[in-house]
Amino acid sequence: MADSLRSDASRLTLENCEKLRTLACWYREFAERASNPDIWAARLHTAEDLEAEAARIEAAFAKVASVDLTAK
Repeated sequence: MADSLRSDASRLTLENCEKLRTLACWYREFAERASNPDIWAARLHTAEDLEAEAARIEAAFAKVASVDLTAK
């Protein structure tokens, strides 16, 4: 049961990170259409924040997964 929950959490974590990166890509494309430099910069900043959050989640998950593997 615990392995099943861990597997589901892993899948959801990776799916969420993928969604964050997809949204970041959208913001980058959307930024290209901005005629105002401030809006362009804000959209790029949002994309960078989303990518950083995905990386943070993946790193945290990898750390937990590695600790879990060494505990077995």
